Amino acid sequence: MNEIVIEGKKGKKFVIDLMDYFQRRYELVRELKLSDSSKEEICAKYGYSRVMGHLYETAWDKNRWAGLKDKKKGPKSKSKRTEKLEKRVLAIRFKSPEKDMYEITDILTEEGYEISARSVARVLSEHGVTLKKTRRKA
Repeated sequence: MNEIVIEGKKGKKFVIDLMDYFQRRYELVRELKLSDSSKEEICAKYGYSRVMGHLYETAWDKNRWAGLKDKKKGPKSKSKRTEKLEKRVLAIRFKSPEKDMYEITDILTEEGYEISARSVARVLSEHGVTLKKTRRKA
């Protein structure tokens, strides 16, 4: 069943396309707000759990139409690991093989790069030049 047909008092029909996620979410929220039926029944009718129905209802209350849109997936910001930075990490390692990821991070920070010790470790690991050491307390 890909649609719900609502019949009015005068015999007129309104069709809800359940394949259109945006319309389905709106109709779900509309019915949750206006109907006397239980939330479980209404949510099941539109193919959502009660929890998701509640989330969309709350999103509608806060942001109206924007609250019903899909959320952006993936990284929230651009990666700081550029090719230039990776080359610099490897250059430091090959120049001074005794330096660990924390010392390399300190050098890069002094040079003005913003990179975490964990990112340095990933670069080294991906290129097979790891040297595991623990951070010395200052």
